[in-house]
Amino acid sequence: MSTSLNELTTYIFGGWDLAVACDLLLQGALFAQFAHYTSLYKNDTAWLKAFVGGLLFLTTLKSVQMIQIMWQQNVVHFSDPMGAALLLNTSWTQEINLAFSALIAFSVQLFFCQRLWALSRNTYIVLLVFLLFVFGLVAALVSTGFTFAHNPKTAGDWIPIHLSTVLVGDILLCGSTAFSLLKTSKQVLPQTAGVLNALLRLTFQSAAPAFMCALINLIANRAGSRTEAVNTGTMLSIISNDALPKLYALSAMWTLNSRQGIRLAGSHGQTTSSQEGHSGRRNNVELGGLSLSGTRAPIQVRTQTVQHVDSDIAFAPKLDNVSQHSVV
Repeated sequence: MSTSLNELTTYIFGGWDLAVACDLLLQGALFAQFAHYTSLYKNDTAWLKAFVGGLLFLTTLKSVQMIQIMWQQNVVHFSDPMGAALLLNTSWTQEINLAFSALIAFSVQLFFCQRLWALSRNTYIVLLVFLLFVFGLVAALVSTGFTFAHNPKTAGDWIPIHLSTVLVGDILLCGSTAFSLLKTSKQVLPQTAGVLNALLRLTFQSAAPAFMCALINLIANRAGSRTEAVNTGTMLSIISNDALPKLYALSAMWTLNSRQGIRLAGSHGQTTSSQEGHSGRRNNVELGGLSLSGTRAPIQVRTQTVQHVDSDIAFAPKLDNVSQHSVV
């Protein structure tokens, strides 16, 4: 191997050590988010609790995997740096790393796809985003398969396909969610528009860390693959690839755990608007209720026959027709 020991230590061993540290740091934040969810949202649906429980299991198992990689690299192969550098082709815990990260990310992407469907009811855009994420997962599995087959060149060719596909899916998912929220906010009264604007901000804020990490991962992977020698791109690719699934999980938990704060803000706005009197209510029907920890906050609109917002999925409004008798 033409790579020097100094390059191995700096870019590969150092990259994995930093990746493990980043993984454990993010997992600590996730444990806090899981505890917060457990204490505040006991009335959530069974499937939502199952999703959170599955996310807890997968992310914890990912941290266990990262600790095991660090043990192999720094303890088992302490006196064999070349052997440690080849763990990607000799140790199954490193060989499954890309597929494992992609699986955690895919579970979160499914959650947000269902949220987008409940919000927009647009079959075509939701199906397109879903298929992009499925193809991204398949590309990661194919790359992992070639890694197990000891064909690193072909495995490396599939990695940018996986990363770019997921990145495009993320852009479409975030943009479609924002568009649907903006479209809905034009149909409601100002106090309700404030709630939807809060959801819009939450959409971008929660998606930004994972999006930036995925972008860095793609750029670093392409930069690192241009030469045979390991470099800074190699190190950044290792770190970002292992941080990405945890950032996805944080995005989902951030969205779920923000419901109480938005519910309280929405309730305050509704308390103020309730003083308008009977004449102010005549032309306002219920757009729906945001399902917040088992409670519903009414949403008012300006028209007689409008659409119903029911966000059982972390504030994802579900749009259906309601009759004129649904008066607030």
